[in-house]
Order: sequence, then C-alpha cells, then structure tokens
Amino acid sequence: MKWPKRSIALPVAGLLIVGMACVMVLSTVLTLGVFLSTNVKTKQRMNADVVGKLLQSGRAYDSNGRLVLEQKGIPATIMGFANAEPSFWYLVSDGSQTVSHGTIPSSVDQIIKAAPSEIFASEFYYTAGEERFLALRLVDDSDPRVVIALGGISFSNFQTIFATLWAVWPQGLYHLLGLVLVTTVTIAAIAIRHTIATPVRRVVDAAAQIDGLPNGRRIPDADTPAELRPMVAAFNTALTRIDAAFEAQRNFLASASHELRTPLTKLRIKLDLVKDPQVREPLIRDATRLASIVTTSLQLARLSGQSFAFTSVDLTAIARSVITEHVPRAIKQGLEIELRAPKAKVAISGSEAAIRVALDNLIANSLRHAPSADIIVVEVLEAHQLKVIDHGPGIPTSEREAVLRPFVRGASAEAEGTGMGLAIVAQVIHAHGGSVVLGETPGGGLTVLLTFPHGG
Repeated sequence: MKWPKRSIALPVAGLLIVGMACVMVLSTVLTLGVFLSTNVKTKQRMNADVVGKLLQSGRAYDSNGRLVLEQKGIPATIMGFANAEPSFWYLVSDGSQTVSHGTIPSSVDQIIKAAPSEIFASEFYYTAGEERFLALRLVDDSDPRVVIALGGISFSNFQTIFATLWAVWPQGLYHLLGLVLVTTVTIAAIAIRHTIATPVRRVVDAAAQIDGLPNGRRIPDADTPAELRPMVAAFNTALTRIDAAFEAQRNFLASASHELRTPLTKLRIKLDLVKDPQVREPLIRDATRLASIVTTSLQLARLSGQSFAFTSVDLTAIARSVITEHVPRAIKQGLEIELRAPKAKVAISGSEAAIRVALDNLIANSLRHAPSADIIVVEVLEAHQLKVIDHGPGIPTSEREAVLRPFVRGASAEAEGTGMGLAIVAQVIHAHGGSVVLGETPGGGLTVLLTFPHGG
C-alpha cells in the first residue's frame, strides 16, 4: 500500500501502533501484578521455575574441569535478585561435583537425599523461622546424575514480573502478541485511511463541481464530519466574498460603460459638424474606437461570470442571422462573407444570445483586420463546431494564447482594435464548456475554431 506524502492516516496509524503496544504491555504487567499479589503460592512457584531453569542452563565446566555456573545478561540480573535474598539457597550436583549457595536447611537436605532419582521434578514446602518457603528439586532428564535443588526465593512483585516476562519469551508469547498487534494495526490503518479519505473525497468532489460563477455552487456540509465543517465553512465564506467583490466590479464596469455611451453618441454627432476634414476625420476615428471599447467592455461585463440559460439552439441559424447583420459593412469594404453549413440542423445546448455575441466579435475582427481580403468564410460543422476563416495578417503562434485575455492585442493589430473581441469569444465558449483554437489559414490569415459540447 502506497502512502501519499503528508498522509493523515500514516501518523494516526503510528500512534495506534504505539498506543496498542503500550496498552498490551501495561495490561500484561498489571494483570501479572494483581495476580501475583493475590496468589502467594503461584508467585513462589513461578519464581522457583525461573531460577531452576537458569541453574540448569547455566551449568558448565571451566578449563580445569570444575563444575561452575555461568550467567550473563538478564539471567545474571535475575540470579542477582535471588542471591541478594538471605533465605535463598541452591545446590547443583553432577554426581561427583557440587556447586551450592546459601544455607540448606537440614530438613530440606534430608528430603533431597531421600527423593528417588526416578522423580525428575518435585516441589515441597518448608518453614524457616516464621516464613514458609517453597523448595524445588529437579533431575536432568538427559543425565539423571545431575540434580538441582533450590528454595528460599522471596522476590518482590516487580522482580517476579521481570523474571516471568523474560522466561516466557522463548515460548513465543511475544511473537504471537506482536503478530496480533501488527495484524490489528494494519487492518485499523486501512480502515482509518478510508474513514478519513471518504469524507475528504466527498468534499473534494463537491469543490471540483464549483463553476466559479457568482452565486454558484457551494460545498454542502450536511454529511460532512464535524472535523471538516470549519474548513468547508471557511471555503464557502471565501467564495461568498469573492462573489461579492466580483459582482461589485462587474456592476461598476457595466455602469461606467452604460453611462459613457450617451455622451459618446452626442460627441459623435457634434463631430460631424466640424468643417475641417483634417480635424474631423481623426476625431471621428478616435470617438468611434472609444465607443467600440465602451461597447465591448459592456459586453464583457455582462458575460463575465454570468450563468447562461441554456436551450437547444441551431448553430447554422445563428451563423446565418449574424452574417446578415454584417453583410452591409462587408459590401462597403468590398468583401464577401460566405456561409458553409450542412443541410441538417446542427443543434447544441447553449445560450443563443451569448453565441451571437461571440460570432459577432469574430466576424467584426475579420472585417477590421482583413480589409484587403476577398472573402471571409463562416463554416458550421456537424461535429458541433464553428469556424471563422479570414485571409488577413493572422496572429503569430507565440501570441495566440495571450490574445484570448482582455485588453491584449497582437503585435500586428491595427490601432482601432480594443483587445477584447477574442476575450469575449473565449469567455462565451468557456461558459459553454467548449474550447477556442486559433490556427493559421492556408495561404495566410487566421482561422478560429469554436468547439461546443455535444447535446441539443
């Protein structure tokens, strides 16, 4: 399983592993502590068994052949606990040599000697002073001559737990607990990951559907976990603030453009009264360009962030209607506008008014920037596409992406352009979920391809 960078589930799984391990260790220690404090006989028997095993495993012979006991590491620590007790004693004999520690009570010595060698393990109690102790006698099953006896062990609860936990290690208990721990944590980690990922994925999917339009979609919080609700609320609040700022900007631009149209119209009329043509013509061109800027700014303000009402529209009918409006200007410039369209209806789901604005700007751009051409072609394709083909100067490849933004004009564009025609086209097509591609016309010029999603 591959974990993503900065995963939430990974540290949670890590904490779970540490937490479960601590709980297992503490529960084991507490269980043993409670058990040993309430059952003295079991405590003595466990201690005797551990020390007996240490004496069996530590039996060795030195270089001179003498019987010795060798203990290292934890076994030496446990034997240190035992040797520190005044009542502790042991005896290790191989039949010819004996190693002993402490004082063996006479009553116990008699029992050890009287016990038959056929009994490999026996235990009995004896009294020393006012205390009652457990004694243990062991015979090595591989060599009956080896006899081990011990007694007088009086470990504290801590020492008993320490010795017991070490003694059960070779028996595989810890391995089993570790396997259970790893299995449980692995399952829990996967569950935690999916538990975290599922609500986060719902939030991400809801955010991906936000269309960026004013008063558009918001992230629902009905099924959102309490931990994610502050984030969702903050995100929705930010969207509301962006909407408010965008709407204020849009209203300002629309109001300013609208208010400028009337004085510009009056100015245009008054400029016709200027008698000197050398003064009148440049002023009329400037006023016309200013009026064009105002008009396109108003169009852009109306289209920006607007949620269009989509209906089934026919691209051929829209193209024919828009071309008709531009025919008088084309004739005046000595141009021909040709419509190429299939006989069948090319229906899409869209806003007729918005598509008309986009196509109107494309044809106006072609008329403005290709005045010396002979023909402008508007082609409707069955694949829900519109093409506007001219034979003007075209747009260099390096500038084609930039000119789709407002107020950006190509380096070869004439001064009369506003730099917003193609931006309006891009805005309309983006709202329809389509695409705009600027290409080169064979023989020179610009070909603009508008692609709309299927449906109608």
